[in-house]
Amino acid sequence: MKTIAILGTGLMGSSLGLALKKRGVPVLIHAYARRAETREAALKLGVADAVFDDPAKAVKDADLVVLCVPVLTIPELAKACRAGLKPGAILTDVGSTKACLNTLMAKALEGTGTEFIGSHPICGSEQQGIEAGDADLYEGAVTVVTPTAQADKASVEKVSNLWKSAGSSVTVMDAKQHDAVLAATSHLPHVVAAALALSAGDNGLFCGSGFRDTTRIADGSPQVWSDIVCTNGPALKVALKNFRENLDELATLLDEGNGEKLADWFAAARDKRKELLG
Repeated sequence: MKTIAILGTGLMGSSLGLALKKRGVPVLIHAYARRAETREAALKLGVADAVFDDPAKAVKDADLVVLCVPVLTIPELAKACRAGLKPGAILTDVGSTKACLNTLMAKALEGTGTEFIGSHPICGSEQQGIEAGDADLYEGAVTVVTPTAQADKASVEKVSNLWKSAGSSVTVMDAKQHDAVLAATSHLPHVVAAALALSAGDNGLFCGSGFRDTTRIADGSPQVWSDIVCTNGPALKVALKNFRENLDELATLLDEGNGEKLADWFAAARDKRKELLG
């Protein structure tokens, strides 16, 4: 039986363990968590078969290691694993930015005889912690796998099969292309939600469902999102420029006071949303 090590048992890590267990995937799951209460919860909830307080011990004998921590923590955690990694092991992750991470991980794993194949499951929740784990989180989601040009094809297939086993479909994409696309479709919405929350003033009594729905994702982990924007700054700035241009167009229409043109602007946005979401 193959062994998978899940390092980090927050929402993404715990959901992966639960998904593999629910679907009867024949693997032994090792989990690493810093806190004793989290390790106890991982066993109680069925996230893992064995838990460890040392990353190097958690990855011992693991064929596949999944790093489920904020992006800039991933290389440091990989370094902490080095003593336990067996030659031929494959490491992957759940981070939302990939190009910068590919570079950092190449340095972190140099000389270990292991390989890093980046992954980004496009799913999640503003909820945090092991208690938020959901066995169906990956069901129907798209996971982007971002190998380097030098990556072994068999390793890419193994990582892709992991996510398929958890219920996801898989798309293989260049890391830089991934970062440009996700800047517009994922990272921009989060920073806009955060900016909207900061712009509402002290008017909580009058915040209805529209405000709650639009700003829900601003409840996400500050550390996770700080790492994401720090590692995808250039692509995010392009997305922000495009967003600002649309706001500027709206401001111009407001100055003109032309209700028909404003209705057309909102109609175009409605139609684009339908097109994007199918």
